[in-house]
Amino acid sequence: MVHEMHPEVAAALKDAQSLIQIMDDQLYKMRSTTFTGCDEYKSVEVTLNGHHQLLSVVISDGLLRLGAETVEQRLNEAVRNANNAATESIMVDQERLEDLIAEAVNDWQ
Repeated sequence: MVHEMHPEVAAALKDAQSLIQIMDDQLYKMRSTTFTGCDEYKSVEVTLNGHHQLLSVVISDGLLRLGAETVEQRLNEAVRNANNAATESIMVDQERLEDLIAEAVNDWQ
């Protein structure tokens, strides 16, 4: 004996699947998108992913001769710049996600 699903239940499940896909897409983007930042002298370059995890650090030849304090300052500046780029992107994505979720919730009502 086969029972058909109630149309409202089917619609709610479809909307839930859409929300899951939206979130899966966002998680993939956060894992796969990278953000690079440099210091003003372009002597240090760092790369972060969308989760703000450090993926790589490149220090120009000769920078270490300037001392640990200089390297630290330039490294921090590069990390800050990469972090700012990642944060800006995430804020744009967050607005888009909020709009998509609000649209889906409105469809349920």
